Amino acid sequence: MTGEEMERAIEFLLQSQASFETRLERTAQQIAETGRQLQVYAETQSEFIQIATTTIQALSEAQDRADERLLRTDEHLSERLKQTDERLNRLADVVERYISERRDDNS
Repeated sequence: MTGEEMERAIEFLLQSQASFETRLERTAQQIAETGRQLQVYAETQSEFIQIATTTIQALSEAQDRADERLLRTDEHLSERLKQTDERLNRLADVVERYISERRDDNS
């Protein structure tokens, strides 16, 4: 190999090394940017999970309160229905006595 060929080979190797280092630096920057984007994505997902969890807990608590109110309302309605049944039974007794007394008086 002549001196000129040697110089060209060295120049080629130096250019190749420089090109490789440039590509390597770009790749490192892309990896760093991807890492930052993944971090932002992870933080966003974490916030979303916290919001969803808080919302689900609030909905669950609201459902529990609604169930309690419904139970109290049902108990109240049951008591009112029982009272109405008792009043109707008393009214039926009065009407039956009245009819029975009228029959006895007509006999």
